[in-house]
Amino acid sequence: MNKYIKTIALSMAMLCLCAGAAGAAQFGDAGSGKDLNAAQLAQRLQKYDIVFFGEFHDQGEIHQSEIDLLQAMHKLKGAKLALSMEMFEADNQTKLNDFLAGSLSEEDFLATSRPWPNYKTDYAPLVNFAKANELAVVAANVPRFLAAHVAKNNASTDGIEEQYKKWLPEHTYALEGAYKDKFYAQMNSPEAPMKMPPARLAAVYAAQCLKDDKMAESIAAFSDAHQKMQVLHINGCFHSDAHLGTTQKLEALRPELKVAVITPLERKQKGEKPAGDFVVWFDRK
Repeated sequence: MNKYIKTIALSMAMLCLCAGAAGAAQFGDAGSGKDLNAAQLAQRLQKYDIVFFGEFHDQGEIHQSEIDLLQAMHKLKGAKLALSMEMFEADNQTKLNDFLAGSLSEEDFLATSRPWPNYKTDYAPLVNFAKANELAVVAANVPRFLAAHVAKNNASTDGIEEQYKKWLPEHTYALEGAYKDKFYAQMNSPEAPMKMPPARLAAVYAAQCLKDDKMAESIAAFSDAHQKMQVLHINGCFHSDAHLGTTQKLEALRPELKVAVITPLERKQKGEKPAGDFVVWFDRK
């Protein structure tokens, strides 16, 4: 792994850092403050086309709540439900489809699809549930080597080989405003893994926005092709909190879609204003 990919990995990871946790996750309605179980939340989500589930990537309690919610949503929507994931990249969509269809073994699938290190413990339950119930899974993200290129080359896609350009989003732009301010504040915080000069920070932010654009376009394209299907999209909470990032890009692309955001909060934070329409509560160790 070269230093530029390491920079992106460390920078993106710190946006959703957390420790392990104990106990069972519980959901809540951000508006009323009412606690909800997975079945109750799934019922409230019926009116939404796209549901963003923001997670902390290494938070086991939240990963369990994701499969709980997927199962509850499936009971209501059946074949009209699809799963979309930040954790799979668009160039591996065919391999993902083949695995779901049973024509590619799990061993070969994982050997060739660049799974995240915690795939087997945290994301396999989601994918295997989709496989068992014949649900579509969208490999939503931009290939990580393309994001690394943008971070390395001063926020530019120039120099990307022609064969890989088809995996880039059709349009990409670095948002000004609240999302950028939040990103820069996080990257400049005392907890940041490394301090970056302004040009490097701008390039890493562009790589973040590249991911947002690709995920938004992937979800939009799937929704265009599968009318009246509900999509549950799993991503790091930074991509969707406060309807910013990927969510903001999708809502700009398809303003007719009704979009809900689930955000994670520690139970000790009850009383604070959530950055979403619904909350998944958890305890840190």
